[in-house]
Amino acid sequence: MSHTDGSIEHPNDARRALQVLAKSVFKELKRGGYDRGEMVAFASELLELVTRDAKNIEADAE
Repeated sequence: MSHTDGSIEHPNDARRALQVLAKSVFKELKRGGYDRGEMVAFASELLELVTRDAKNIEADAE
């Protein structure tokens, strides 16, 4: 993970930050009354966004 100042976090720090973020989002979804199926749909949407972004980056590099 890079910062706006150009520095890069240690990979373990970035991994831990992502774990904390995921747990926070999960708790918020549960608190909001979303069921497992809806949480899976959310995760699928997030993966789709990442996939589209990766494809756009690859297309721009060609």
